[in-house]
Amino acid sequence: MNNIFMLDMPRLIVVILLTIVPSILLLTLILYSDRKSREPLSMILICVLSGAFTICLSLLLDNIVIKYNFIVGNLLPSSNSYSIYKILILAGVEEYTKLLTLYLFLFKNKSYDDIYDGFVYSSIIALSFSLVETFMYVLNEETFADMTSLAVLRNFTSVPLHIVCGISMGYFISLEKFSKDKTKKIKNLLLAFVVPTLIHTVYNTFFSISSLSSETLIVAFIVLLFVLSIYFIGIMFIYKTYKLNKIFITNGNYPKKYRHLMIKSEFLYKESRRF
Repeated sequence: MNNIFMLDMPRLIVVILLTIVPSILLLTLILYSDRKSREPLSMILICVLSGAFTICLSLLLDNIVIKYNFIVGNLLPSSNSYSIYKILILAGVEEYTKLLTLYLFLFKNKSYDDIYDGFVYSSIIALSFSLVETFMYVLNEETFADMTSLAVLRNFTSVPLHIVCGISMGYFISLEKFSKDKTKKIKNLLLAFVVPTLIHTVYNTFFSISSLSSETLIVAFIVLLFVLSIYFIGIMFIYKTYKLNKIFITNGNYPKKYRHLMIKSEFLYKESRRF
């Protein structure tokens, strides 16, 4: 990380801008999409500042898993342990820290009052995590060229991956919060962890395999298709969240699959009794 201090000021500014500007633009888009029902500044700040907390907690849990051989244990040869751990375990640890942050600091706040809020909070938490993670990787590169190329690469791959995981997490956590069925609540809470973890695991697996190939053009094309599929998954979850939220705030009728969810009048009545 000391390599960053070896750069002259113009190059340092370029590295910083390449790292943070895409995340700022994504944050702006997320907040703009919720402009009709703006969230309190305090809630947004919690999400924005959560990156440091989630990264530190993730690193702590990583070290515990590695030190005590949790989950992986001695089932695999030592030469394969880290690669298997990275693919299967790292994704779960990272998504768990994001979900824990969302659940501890935002879930029960009275400002979390519609289905779309889950998307807003979870996406910003994921964005904050990915920004801190990108800084950590970029600043560890040896040269200015390596720093800038890695920043650009992560802005098109890793950052969207974390955002999509956040979008899917927000979707399921809202289904949990606004459900009237206890069984559905438990199911959706589990899905809020499992689905992002699966997406993240597939991503880790894919890029681990791709890095072993020497066919650069073929790999680049496959990576492009994979990244576009990640984008598509994110758009799909945003659309579903938006449609459900529209029914929620207008006190409409849900499709059969979602009739376990409260409409806004039911939620407000429940909240009035809680407070």
